[in-house]
Parts: sequence; structure tokens; C-alpha cells
Amino acid sequence: MILANRFNYPKDFQERCMALLDMAFEHVPVYKEWKRFDPGPHITADERFDALPILTKNEMRAHFPLGLMPDWKDLNEGLRNEEIQYTYTSGTTSEKVVNIWDQGWWDRSEAASWELNRHMAILDHPQRQAKLASSLNVGINCEEDLPMSHRILGNTLYLNEKTSILQWQPHHLKRMVDELNAYRPIILEANSSLLARLAYRVLDNREEVFSPQAIVFTFEFPSAVHLAAIRRVFSSAFVSSYGTTETGFVMEQCECGLMHQNMKFCRIDFQPLKEEYGGPELGRIFVTTFDNPWNCIIRFDVGDLIRLHPDGVCDCGRCEGMIADAIEGRVSNVTFTTAGGLVTTKALDDRIATVSGMRDYRLEQLDRTHYLLEAALSPGTDRKEAQYGLRAVLENVYGGNGDFDIRIVADILPGPAGKYRRTQANFEFDEKELFI
Repeated sequence: MILANRFNYPKDFQERCMALLDMAFEHVPVYKEWKRFDPGPHITADERFDALPILTKNEMRAHFPLGLMPDWKDLNEGLRNEEIQYTYTSGTTSEKVVNIWDQGWWDRSEAASWELNRHMAILDHPQRQAKLASSLNVGINCEEDLPMSHRILGNTLYLNEKTSILQWQPHHLKRMVDELNAYRPIILEANSSLLARLAYRVLDNREEVFSPQAIVFTFEFPSAVHLAAIRRVFSSAFVSSYGTTETGFVMEQCECGLMHQNMKFCRIDFQPLKEEYGGPELGRIFVTTFDNPWNCIIRFDVGDLIRLHPDGVCDCGRCEGMIADAIEGRVSNVTFTTAGGLVTTKALDDRIATVSGMRDYRLEQLDRTHYLLEAALSPGTDRKEAQYGLRAVLENVYGGNGDFDIRIVADILPGPAGKYRRTQANFEFDEKELFI
């Protein structure tokens, strides 16, 4: 495994990591059980972390609610005093986790992440903002149409209250345009897939829409297909923010386009893929959080693949901690070439985005050589030309001997959790066997 010293962690950071381990082994129930794996404080922090198990969602569920809480905290008192509350992660049934939510810690983690991008660093936290996401993931949930005043909480306007985009009618998209023009947020935080739908509306109707100072993409993998459409509509700075409900804000995209670790609030360990699957620069990460008074998270498998930046330095001048070229998608969403090579969601997405007229897509690998691609196109796009371009992409990515079923459809809809799964292999494979 590549250890953390690859990421230019200073001495005081490593000391902070050591102190966290010592506290957890003495005061946090789950990690008291892990203490037997610890080689001891006489070796480096990297070696100590590398010797520990991986924290999974299954283990978090099994030990909820007290397993990750320091033994000096009182859960009932925290709930009674409204210091904390329970919250659910989005995702499929197997991915859902109930978490103890500390809003103050979350806000501090977000504010620290803003320091990693110059467009965000100049802003005071928090800012007047709008959010466009599935109401299953964030915000207000209502089957009825709510007036704008009922969707403003504090400094945030929630543009969508619907659980499914199937409920969106043309007047909902028009309402979003009108509300952005009226509310004029400094920041727009959005699912790229949903904001792309708004961008398509603006492009198709030749409308004008307000551009906030920054658009922060979060909640899902941002497709290059969608980012291209959004770029045609908004002149805002684009910032990709990466994190999870469990770990807070883990990485932030700087103004030069690279992803930087939020070192004030987390440690990242990296496990590379085997070389035949794209390693050692591509791998998964385990996240350890700092300063959350209610939840001690150590080596949590966030489930995503990260491509390291080869130089370990960035033109933005921020050179400490992990620097990544990109988040490439979930491990569970990888597909495979006909020869058995691994294909990340991003690897396919980058190629799909080169096909003219694309608006959305979904690929399912049915078996080792059969692939089904559904594609939604812009009005007026030549279907045969698009299919020809898509077939060329698939043959190049997966192999010329693949069997590719390409279907042009009216729309691509998200899954039941309100999120898209752009790529998936519909057969079992052992994720552990992919990694060093």
C-alpha cells in the first residue's frame, strides 16, 4: 500500500494523527477492539494506520449509535440539547447509514474546504446560496409546489422540493430560472445532472439566467457531458467539492482544477489498484476525520476511486496533503474491458462527452463481453451519426470484439435514491481482488 508520506504530510500533522489513535484506542468502543492491531507508538503514524482494519458502513450500522462516540459524551443529553441529531445517508438500502449529525462540525469542515480554492477563499462562510438537488438527499421534501418563501431556510434557497425529476414539469424549470434571477445567490450548490437539465431548458428556450460567483458541484459524480452544457449557460467559477455525510468535506477542487485534501479536518490513506487494473496512481481512499466531538471516524472506506496527481505539487501553490487529478467514480460502478481491464466511470465519461449531441447516458455491462448503452440526445441531433460515434467510443474503450447494444432513448432517469448510476457491471466481481 502507498503510505500517507507520499502526500507531504508535515510533522505536526503526523503527531495529530498519533494523538487521535491514542485517544480512540482508550475511549471509543469500536477502536478499543482495534487496539490489538496497533503496532504501537514507537513506529510512524503511517505504519500504525496501515496496520488497522477498514471501517465499513456495515460496521457502522452494527455499532450504532455509541460505537464511534467517545465514552465521555452523553448521547441523550446531546439530542436533548440539540447539539446533535440523527441523519440518514442517501443511497441504496445496502448503502444507507444512520449517522449522528453535528451541524457545527459540518459547517467548520466546509469553511476549511473553501480555503483550498481562491474563488471560495475570498468569501466569508456562510454565504447567500441556492441548492439544486434531489429532496431525497438535501433540503425540503414536499409533493405539493411550495412558494419560494417556504423554500428559504436561513441564507439558503432550495430550488427543488420534489423527490423525483419525474415530477418536474416545464413550469418547475421556469420557476428555477426566475428564482435564480430574483434571489441572486453568491453560491449555487448543485447536482450536475439536475443543473444540466436547467441548462438545457435555458439553451432550448434562449433564456437568460443569473450566474452566481461560484457553482459548487457535489452530491454525485459530475459528468463532463453535463459540465459542458452548464458552461454554455453560466459564467460562474466551477468548483467540485468531494466528501460524504460520514466524513464531512474531504477534498476541494482548486482554481487550477486539481483536488486538494482538507487537511484541517481529515487524514487520507490510499490503497492502489493492482497494475493490471490501473494502479498504482489509481486507487481507493480511507478517510479519518478530525475534531468531530461526537463521531470518531478512522479509516472509513468512502467507496470511491481517486487518481493521484503524479507530481504531488500544484500550480496553485498548495502542496501539502493528497493532491488528486480527479475522483473517478465508485468502486462498485466500475466496468471491464473484454480483456478484463478496469474502466472507471470517468474513463468512459470523458470519451462519451466527445460525441456531439449527447445529453445523458447510462451503460450496463451485462456480462464480460456484452454492453448496453442508453443515450439521450439534444433536439436535432442525427441519431445514426450519434450511434456511430458512440459505437466507436465503446469499441475503443472496451475492445473491438465487444457486443454493443446502443439505444437512443427520450430520457435517462436517476435511481430510487435520487442519484444516477452512470456505469455498472451486472455480474459479481470481488472488489478486494482489484487492489494491492
